[in-house]
Amino acid sequence: MSIMPISLSGEYAAEPAGPQGVSFWPRVGARLIDTVVHVLVGFLTGMLFTIMLVVASGGHIPRLVLLKLHHRSLTGFLFAILGALAYNVIFTTVHGSTVGKRVLSMVVVQEDGTPCRFKGAVIRELAYFVDALFFGLIAYVAMQGTDEQQRHGDQWAHTLVCKRNALTPDKLRGGSRFALALVFALIADSALIMTSLLLKIAG
Repeated sequence: MSIMPISLSGEYAAEPAGPQGVSFWPRVGARLIDTVVHVLVGFLTGMLFTIMLVVASGGHIPRLVLLKLHHRSLTGFLFAILGALAYNVIFTTVHGSTVGKRVLSMVVVQEDGTPCRFKGAVIRELAYFVDALFFGLIAYVAMQGTDEQQRHGDQWAHTLVCKRNALTPDKLRGGSRFALALVFALIADSALIMTSLLLKIAG
């Protein structure tokens, strides 16, 4: 029979409700790491695309094509956002941690501590565009109002971000799942960026 701990006042102390959420600034750090990864993917994809153009054009890329590639467009911006969205959704669904969160030992789970599901991952990442407004002030205010440090996306998706060591091993996904998520997330991110480049030269 389990015995509940007794506080100094003689009353029964409440048992922990579940894993505690990670606060605002560590999560900003994880997001910055993921942004660097996304920018690096974009840079490498651009290099690969240029090499493919050089090969396809026999060693000389037409000037008009070069001008189109260097022109910034709304389409390119939207596809870059879609790439980042796919990156986060795939990582969160398959493993629970993006590169940034894995480096800082964080994981996204449902409120009951079970692995984050696809629907929850999509909702929280779409809601990020609301939470990120005013340099993250919207998310910061929302997190201060909840015991689990949930931004709006977490509240709507019924998820929370906690430390990996706050969960039992049976609720964590292993390294093989992270490797699988890494492959698919980077491919999806790169493919969307490549699509935007193709649309640029075709336009």
